[in-house]
Amino acid sequence: MGVDSRASGKAARISVIIPVFNGGRYLQDCLDSVSACRSPEIECIIVNDGSTDNTEEICRKQCGDDGRFRLISKVNTGVSDSRNRGLAEASGDYVFFLDADDCIDASLWPEVLSFAEQRANDMVAFGYVDLFVSGKTKKELFPDGCDLRLALLSTTLMNTCWGKLFRREIITRNSLTFRRDLKTCEDAVFVLDFAQNTGSYALSDSCVVIYRLHPGGVMQSTGIDAKLSDFASLFDRRCEYLLANYDAGAREAMYRQFFSVITDLYRKYAGVNSISEVRKKFRECSFDPTVASILAGVRPRYLKPVHKKLEFTLLSRRRFFCLSLFFKMQALFAKRVG
Repeated sequence: MGVDSRASGKAARISVIIPVFNGGRYLQDCLDSVSACRSPEIECIIVNDGSTDNTEEICRKQCGDDGRFRLISKVNTGVSDSRNRGLAEASGDYVFFLDADDCIDASLWPEVLSFAEQRANDMVAFGYVDLFVSGKTKKELFPDGCDLRLALLSTTLMNTCWGKLFRREIITRNSLTFRRDLKTCEDAVFVLDFAQNTGSYALSDSCVVIYRLHPGGVMQSTGIDAKLSDFASLFDRRCEYLLANYDAGAREAMYRQFFSVITDLYRKYAGVNSISEVRKKFRECSFDPTVASILAGVRPRYLKPVHKKLEFTLLSRRRFFCLSLFFKMQALFAKRVG
C-alpha cells in the first residue's frame, strides 16, 4: 500500500479514468474538458478498448500535448474491463470516472479539486446535466434532505460511476472491481459495493458532468432482454442493501424508482418497434421474475405522477395491447417535443 498523502502532507491527486470504444465523434470535447483543469494534481488515464475509428489518433495527440494524459490501448473486452484496467494503473488519492461521450463543466473543476483537498469524504457524488440531441438540457439533482441510503436506493444519480470522487484506498483495500458479465447496470453495482465500504460521503448539487443522451449510447442501444438480465443483478444487490439498511420510506422509494426504470425501458422499446412486436415483448417480459417482484412490491397509491398509476394498472392486469398503444403514443410525443 502506498504512502497516505494525508499523512505526508502532499496535495491530493485525482485520477480521471476514461474508457473509450470508437468514441471519435465526441472524444475531443471530453478530453478538452479534463485538460481545462490546469492543476498538476490530476492525471487522466484513457483506456482505448480496441477502437477501429480515429480514437487512437485523438488520444495520442492529446497525450503529446498534455503530459498529464496517459493512453492504454488493448483489445476490445468491454467497458467494465477497461475501467478495471484504469483502476489498476491509477495513482491518485481519488478516482473520477468519465465516459468518452460526456464532458466535465470546466467552471466546476475548482469545486471538485476542493472536495479532494479537504479529504473529508470517502465518496463525493455530484449532480449532472442531461444534454439531449435537440440541445435541451435538464439538471439531475438529489432530493432535499437526501441521505446516502435514500440516494442509493431511489435516485438515478447513483446508477452511474461517473461524476463521483472515490477514495482509491477504499477500492484497493476492498478489491472492488466492475463486473465484466454485465453490459449495463455495472456502474450502479460498483457504486453500491463502494458505498457499503465507505465511512463518509457528501452529496453535491453542483452539476459537474454533462451527460450526452444520443442514439449511440449503451443505454440507448442495448436490447431489452440484456437490460432486464443485468437489471436483475442490480435489483438483487439493492434488496440485499435494503435488508441491511432497512427504512420503510427508502423501501417505498426504491420500488417506485425501479418501476420507473422498467416503464422507461418499455417506453423506449415501444418507440422503435411495431405495436405487435411491442405487445409480444411485453407479454414475454411479464414472466421475468424481477419484473414480477417489482410489481408485487410497488404500492400504486404512492406512484406519481398520475400516469404512473395507469401504467401500473395496465401492467398488473396484463393489458399489453393497451399498454403498447399508451407507450407508443408517449414515445412519439416525447420525440416530437424533444
